[in-house]
Amino acid sequence: SYTFALTILYFFLNSLLSTKPHPGNVAVQKLPNGEAGLIFYDFGMMDEFGAVERKGLVDFFFALYYDADVKDVCDALERLGMLRKGMDRISVEKVGQDFIDRFQDTLKSGNEWEAELAPEEQKKLNRQRRKELGEDFLSLNAESPFIFPPTWTFVLKAFFTLDGIGKQLDPKYDLTRLTQPYLKELLDLKDGNVFQTTLMRVLKRAGWRPVDINMAITQPRRVGKIEGIVTRLEKGELKPRVRAMEVERMMQRNKLVQSNIFSAVLSCLFLNSAVSMTTLGQNMIGASIARPLTKSFFAAAVMFGLRVPYGVFVKLRKLDEYNGRFGVSS
Repeated sequence: SYTFALTILYFFLNSLLSTKPHPGNVAVQKLPNGEAGLIFYDFGMMDEFGAVERKGLVDFFFALYYDADVKDVCDALERLGMLRKGMDRISVEKVGQDFIDRFQDTLKSGNEWEAELAPEEQKKLNRQRRKELGEDFLSLNAESPFIFPPTWTFVLKAFFTLDGIGKQLDPKYDLTRLTQPYLKELLDLKDGNVFQTTLMRVLKRAGWRPVDINMAITQPRRVGKIEGIVTRLEKGELKPRVRAMEVERMMQRNKLVQSNIFSAVLSCLFLNSAVSMTTLGQNMIGASIARPLTKSFFAAAVMFGLRVPYGVFVKLRKLDEYNGRFGVSS
């Protein structure tokens, strides 16, 4: 655990990370001043990150552990390239706030983590969470707002390697609990030093940051802008767009149903044409032409006919099961 903490701190302080931090490549020694020092072997898989990436990751952990601010977390993810820019973040922030709240409650109360609960208790929590956030989970899954930049492949590989080693050695190993005390060192990296970071946090809570003062000064202009928008809404010049997830699910299901109906109608049409061609076609256009057409019509009728049960028992059922996993109905 101490090796893991030192690895993280060394990464934050020096932007240098070993992507193979297993026991054969990492060692801890006692320095002359009595402190612990980290030794890296095998520099064949080392990676270095710039100030932007390091600052973004520091801001992410700071917002997650200390401020518990989901907007700051999302802003940090955007700077890291892990969250798509320009997209609607309402669902992302709602789901993220739920995770942050539960995470902070567990840290403060010292309760068991979800992974330590009984299986039945975990299922109960998952059902409750799907009931509360099912719509947002569906929205996230449909929009795919998160991306995985290649830059962070090495970072996650290193963290997962140490995490896997720790869990093999100790069943009660928990990455978050072990790193929490050491992440206090991030105070030195957030704004340059501990004093400035603490001062900015106090000013943020008191509402005396430069951005807060600027907002207070420009408040009349903002109110005037809002009045202009409201006036245009009253005149009908602006039409707000509202997204309804229920309507989207109904449209998606109706699309599948209509596709099945269309296939059934075509199947009946080709079957009727094949029967008519069998009985009347030979006398009207001749047997040499009627027989190939009859076989083609029968083949088309069978093909479209098979699409109906496939759409009903496979596609529709798959859609209903997919929505059911998120606690919502079609």
